[in-house]
Amino acid sequence: IQEKLGILHNGEVYAVFSYEAQNSDELTFNVNDHLVILRKGDDAESEWWWAKNEQNEEGYVPRNLLGLYPRVPPQTTNYTD
Repeated sequence: IQEKLGILHNGEVYAVFSYEAQNSDELTFNVNDHLVILRKGDDAESEWWWAKNEQNEEGYVPRNLLGLYPRVPPQTTNYTD
């Protein structure tokens, strides 16, 4: 599915984990942030993609932290006696 990520849904993806930028050309994002993939990595750097967030900031993001859908928190069931 990673190969289709960034192509399906007009390049729209969601962060499934948070990431704090380590370099000036990287983009910080939080869980469930909506991003648009503008350029996928080339042969030399396939693990990082160029993306834009909802504030129109652009930068590299690690593709392994992205998904097609927002992250759904686990549901807990409270049982009462």
